[in-house]
Amino acid sequence: MSELQEQASSGDTTSDEIARSMGTVWQRFSGQRPKSTSVEIERNVVRCVIEEGTPETAAEEDADATEHDPELSPDSPSFSYNATAVITRVTGRRVVAFIPKRNKKAQTSTQTFILDQPRQRF
Repeated sequence: MSELQEQASSGDTTSDEIARSMGTVWQRFSGQRPKSTSVEIERNVVRCVIEEGTPETAAEEDADATEHDPELSPDSPSFSYNATAVITRVTGRRVVAFIPKRNKKAQTSTQTFILDQPRQRF
């Protein structure tokens, strides 16, 4: 039973690290900190759901900033590269597919990462 508890705590630590790192990447590209970030890890899939911040706080932050690069947005290829790098670094496995979905009405963004099969030695 101790092995099972160790695996569960390791998964929680991995989820927390992914949530923190994805929140940082989201902030860098959207200009605002997410309200919440939740991570679900399955065997070969990592799903990250980000509840976006309110536009009012983003407008205030943009007013304080001297310049905002228009290429920095969560829809840009740079975001997908950075998000994929986070998952690869934390899980130690290559990402073979990245599926972003955004629900503007609910102000949520879901990134799904499909991971490469772990290598097995025979």
